[in-house]
Amino acid sequence: MSNSNNDKTMFAMRIDKAEKEQLKLLYKDMGLDLSTAVNLFFKQSLLENGLPFRPTRTADSNAERK
Repeated sequence: MSNSNNDKTMFAMRIDKAEKEQLKLLYKDMGLDLSTAVNLFFKQSLLENGLPFRPTRTADSNAERK
């Protein structure tokens, strides 16, 4: 994987304003900004060849759909 700035591209996404602020505070406490955190997520996804966590749902999630 190349880390050259010439190989970079922009990525835009929509996110809830309140969640964004919460995430900014969370990652700031960890010494990260949002861009770095998202890049870490993407890089780990590539290493794992999938999501870097196991998605699950709670038993109550099924009841919400009824």
